[in-house]
Amino acid sequence: MDNRNFLIAFLFLLMPGIGLAQSDSYNLNFYPDAWYNSVDGIRIGGFVLGEMEGEFKSGPHRLNAGIWLGTNFPDLPVSYYFSFTEPIPGLSDYGEEFNVQIVSNIRTGYSRHGLALNKRFQKEFDELRYQEIRLSVFQEKAIDNEYRLNPFQETNWKTLAGLEFQTSGFTSLGILKTSLSLKQNINNASGNFSFGNAEVKHLTDLGKGFGLNLRVFGALVSSDAPIEYNYSMANRTPISWLNSGVTRARGTIPDSFFENGLVQVAGGFNLRGYNVESFTNPQGNKDYTISYAGTLDKGVSLNTELIFPNYINSLLNRTIMGDFIHLKSYLFHDIGKISGVRFEDDIIFDVDKVSADAGLGIQFSINIPDWLGKDRGFAVRYEIPFWLSDPENGENNYKFRSFIGVGAVISL
Repeated sequence: MDNRNFLIAFLFLLMPGIGLAQSDSYNLNFYPDAWYNSVDGIRIGGFVLGEMEGEFKSGPHRLNAGIWLGTNFPDLPVSYYFSFTEPIPGLSDYGEEFNVQIVSNIRTGYSRHGLALNKRFQKEFDELRYQEIRLSVFQEKAIDNEYRLNPFQETNWKTLAGLEFQTSGFTSLGILKTSLSLKQNINNASGNFSFGNAEVKHLTDLGKGFGLNLRVFGALVSSDAPIEYNYSMANRTPISWLNSGVTRARGTIPDSFFENGLVQVAGGFNLRGYNVESFTNPQGNKDYTISYAGTLDKGVSLNTELIFPNYINSLLNRTIMGDFIHLKSYLFHDIGKISGVRFEDDIIFDVDKVSADAGLGIQFSINIPDWLGKDRGFAVRYEIPFWLSDPENGENNYKFRSFIGVGAVISL
C-alpha cells in the first residue's frame, strides 16, 4: 500500500471522531505543528487530540493523531501518526485501566503498524506507585534510509511480538523504578532474531540539595538482529531515536554534531565519556570520532550521578517555577562490561572489556508530570567527561572533553 492509500485510510479513521465532535460529550482539539529535517525541509501540518468531555485523558475513545507535509516534497511527502486507545470497562478500575491501543504511522522513512494491550495496577490514588504490563504485535519496516544518519538494515517486513513491564515505587532511601522489555521477530522472512533489555533506577534525596542517582542497565541482542537494534558505547539504539522529534531524522540537529561527537543521546549503556573517543585507523593516517556507530550486542553498565546544590536551582526552588524547571549540577561515573564491535566506515574493532568514565555535568530540564504522575518534558545537558579508563590512540586518561546531551538517562 503506498503513502496515498495510507492517507486515505487515515482520514476515514478520523471521520468517526469528527462526527463525535458535533456532540457535547466528545472533544476534538486541533493544534498546528511545524518541524524541520534535511529531507522534508520544513514539515508543516497539525495533530488532533480527542477524548470524552471531562475525562482528562482517562476515558474511552482516546485519539492522538497527526498529519504533515514535507515542503521539500521528498519521495513520500505526506507523513502521519495515528493512535487510538479504548479502555475495557470490565477489566478496568480507577488507576488500574486495561486498554487496547491501535497505532499506525509512516514518517521519516519508517513504517510501523500494530496493536497493543496495556494493563496498569495501582493502589487507590497513589499515582507514583504502580506496575504496568504491555503486550504488543507490530509490523514495521525501513522504507527510506535517506532520513537516517546511519542507514537501517534493509529487510522484509518485521513482525515484532513484544512484552514490556514497568514498575514505580519507593524504598526506605528513595524512588525505585524498573523496566523490562523483550521482543521477538516472528516473521521468518526477515530473520529469526530477538532482543531485550532491563533497567533499574534508584533516586535518593540526601538533603540540603544533595542527591544520589543510580542506574543499572543490561541488554542482549541476537547476532542476526538488524543493526538498528544494536547499541553503541554511549548512545541509545538507533531504532529508539525515532521516539523523539529531535533525533527522528537527520538535519534537525546538524549531522556534523553527531559525526564529531558533539551530541550524545542518553540511553543504552550510556558510557558517555566514549561519545567523543578518538582513534587512528590501522594505517595511522586518519582520525575518527565515535559517537553512535557500533553493534554492541550484550553487556551491563552502572551509571552514577552525585547531585550537588547550585545557586540558580536554589533560586528556582523559591518560586512556583521550581516545581517544573530544574537546573541540576552533578558529578557522574559510568562503568560497563560490553561486548561486540565498533566501526566507522570500513574499520572494525572488537570490543570485550570493562570501560569507565567520570566527569562533571549540568542539566536543564522542564518537567510537567502527566495525570498519572509520569515524567513529561525534556532535558538538555552539558557534560565534561574529564577521565576515561581506557582511551584509544594512546591519549591521556585525563583530558578536556565535552558535549551536549539530549535527554536524561536518569530522569527526575
